[in-house]
Amino acid sequence: MRNLFLKYLNNTISAEELKTLCHYCQLDENDAEIDILLKEYFQAQSFADDAAVYRNLEKQREDSWESIEKRLNDDRAPKRLTRSFKLKLSIAASVLILGSFSFYMIGRLKADRTQVIELQDLQSNRQQAKLIVSDGTVYDLNGKNHEVISDKSGIRYKNGDTLAKVTSSKLVTLLTPSGGNYTLTLDDGTRVWLNAQSSLRYPTSFSGGKERVVELKGEAYFEVAHNSKQPFIVNTAIQKVKVLGTSFNINAYANENRTITTLVTGRVQINDKSDRKLHILTPQQQASNDGTSVAVENVDTDLYTAWKEGTFRFRSTPLPVALRQIERWYDLEIDYKDIPENIRIHASISRDSNLSTVLHALEKITGLKFNVKGRSVRMMK
Repeated sequence: MRNLFLKYLNNTISAEELKTLCHYCQLDENDAEIDILLKEYFQAQSFADDAAVYRNLEKQREDSWESIEKRLNDDRAPKRLTRSFKLKLSIAASVLILGSFSFYMIGRLKADRTQVIELQDLQSNRQQAKLIVSDGTVYDLNGKNHEVISDKSGIRYKNGDTLAKVTSSKLVTLLTPSGGNYTLTLDDGTRVWLNAQSSLRYPTSFSGGKERVVELKGEAYFEVAHNSKQPFIVNTAIQKVKVLGTSFNINAYANENRTITTLVTGRVQINDKSDRKLHILTPQQQASNDGTSVAVENVDTDLYTAWKEGTFRFRSTPLPVALRQIERWYDLEIDYKDIPENIRIHASISRDSNLSTVLHALEKITGLKFNVKGRSVRMMK
């Protein structure tokens, strides 16, 4: 343990050794040894006195973060080392900040250490989904073949591997879990990117119908194949979107208070559930529908489609809205009771990041602190 701890401090620890060290830290019987190691580490630091430490705490905290961020953002650093350092980010930050507190933090070590370790390996599932056919057959889609194609000949992966042969048109539902997304090509060539906690119900063939109709719950990005004789319809809980050939994003999660349609190219028509026309969008416009009225504004569409490219992108985004995205992606239960609604987030964060990295970033941006137990998150008062 002493060996691994010294390697960690010197940044020479391997990924496998880091896992072993984390495992040791979780065991209650190692607490005494860990405390000794930390005391030795703290005693090696030269602090004038506790009062001076507390006065300089905020500066030391910022210096700690700046050194971490510089390391992460240094393009000249070898990629392998950068990835390794990202894995260690949450523990490194804790050690640096703990050092600033001298012995004051030792009593809280176990709780902080356990939380850091739990968070370190909490990642999204990426490119996981289920395909449910109307006859009840369920297919678990793997992440290696991250796109599935449905057409007259059947359902298959993009690489050609067959999932099911279809002799007639059937209704199929593509379902993504928390932390999973998937890509689908429909019978007409339309491509759909389905975000986490979402479902798309569609027919395996559009032939013979006057319209191409799909049903969305959650969020999806569409690139619709042009067909002027057969409009493409996306039904959600409170509206219909009618298109001929265009690309757009729809956010229709049940726990959001409105359905948001963002148009990238082409034109779309927003109708209510009774098929009454509400509005026609042109590129770079967004319609926000709360079920009684529709508000339209010009937006930067990249902010609303960045999830498709694997990024959380926030610009003046209310904190609860940002947290709901994170909640769906990492399969969390967030307690929103004490979370301020007037704080707005400006950030761009990779969705490949571990949860600890994302929460540390939010803490630094907002000045708030989050407490994590298992998959439950609440704000610390």
